Amino acid sequence: MKIHTNDITQVTYAAKLFREIDETYKPDLNKISEALVQKWWNAQHFFDTNMASIDRRAIRVLKPGILNHNEGPDFMHAEIEIDGKLHIGDVEIHVRSSEWYTHKHHLNSRYNRVIVHVVLFNDDFNLRTRLQNGKRVPTLELLKWVAVDTGDLYDDTKDTTTDGLCRITGKPLNIEILQRVFESLGRERFLEKTESMRLLRTRLDFEQLLYEGIMEALGYERNSKALRELAQHVPFADLDRKSELEIQAVLFGVAGLLPSQREKTLPPEVADDPSIVALEELWRASEYAELPPRMTEARWSFTARPLNYPTRRIAAMSQLIHHCQGSLMMYFLPTCEKAVTADTPKALRAIEKELGALLMLEPTGYWETHSNFGTGGTQKAGLIGNDRAVDIIINKILPIAYIWAVEAESQKLQEAILRLYSAGQKSKGNKITRKIGEQVFNETQQMRHLKPTAKIEQGIIRLYKNYCADQLCDLCPILEHDAVLPEER
Repeated sequence: MKIHTNDITQVTYAAKLFREIDETYKPDLNKISEALVQKWWNAQHFFDTNMASIDRRAIRVLKPGILNHNEGPDFMHAEIEIDGKLHIGDVEIHVRSSEWYTHKHHLNSRYNRVIVHVVLFNDDFNLRTRLQNGKRVPTLELLKWVAVDTGDLYDDTKDTTTDGLCRITGKPLNIEILQRVFESLGRERFLEKTESMRLLRTRLDFEQLLYEGIMEALGYERNSKALRELAQHVPFADLDRKSELEIQAVLFGVAGLLPSQREKTLPPEVADDPSIVALEELWRASEYAELPPRMTEARWSFTARPLNYPTRRIAAMSQLIHHCQGSLMMYFLPTCEKAVTADTPKALRAIEKELGALLMLEPTGYWETHSNFGTGGTQKAGLIGNDRAVDIIINKILPIAYIWAVEAESQKLQEAILRLYSAGQKSKGNKITRKIGEQVFNETQQMRHLKPTAKIEQGIIRLYKNYCADQLCDLCPILEHDAVLPEER
């Protein structure tokens, strides 16, 4: 879809007729290192251990192997089932499948114990990888099975601890310059995250990308991966034209969280609640009930506050899917588009508030008064609170809307999304922002003097992850841009 950016009405019209971009995204693999892919494989950041190679052989990873720091294959002594048969051997990792031949591994007998060639992206026409001894082994393309945003996987590779003294601690600051530094870092983080999320566009349409992203963001730290996994087991397209209760039944059933699926049974007077009975009946009537179980109660954490229980998050997503009437993109994109004509911070904040209202729907039915099946105590609290809504807007909705604008070649909409991001409200903070607050600021010059926005907060996070965590003090952007004032003598 081609959009001429000098005509705003065309942008608005295109959003109202939203459809998928026809062209397939080709990722910039030069930005991804082999070491990063090794970490993804080692941590098994995949939504399913039952995968398939590019020649459609069933792959089940039992043990990823031991990282090899010497010459030869990247992982040794891996245990992998291939078409149901156990294989024990080595695994070689590459960003591109063609690198096997570029690196001449097919001529090196050291690689003859390789049982699977693992790549991020398949750019070759060879369905199987040839060893020096003439045997051929399956090639597994990881991009089809990645469980979370690659931007989050980048973050996972960063150490979140620092040792030693910061060169800035206790020094007087030029707040104006410092603000510009964090705004620049915040923009870099946003664009880096959108680019990394675009990798998922090689296998996901926009609806599924946004659906998985929102599900992940709803889960906080404890349930984010489980909620994204649930969204991958039950694609967005399967929930179209279903009632809110039918959506709940399918999601709760696949999650293994219906009362009938729990280890601890509910008392009869609770289990006989008409809402629970209706969910159980709808689940038994669904096509998913006939499939093998995918998730169980053990996959979920109920250690957070009751308002953040995964049951309430699933109910929230069910309500959101029902309200969006078949398109999450069309539910949010027209509101994002209003930023094209918004020329003041106040107007941009009003748009953010409108996006928040689309997320913070009033709870209905059973979940007005329950945090879990048979557990009350919610006092009709919203299924999605303001802080969670802000996180979803900044980290999921705006990046994905920006990706759509890029693929639609709408420069005006790209710029509008960035303005909306710049004016967005910050969160309540986290351990990283608190760490930087202690490290950079002081009693007379506090972080609040920056008048932090979401963009500045994201810049603070980028500073920590990209510089402080790796102790790259000589490259610190605060020092590089002279945001530290010379001390008086």
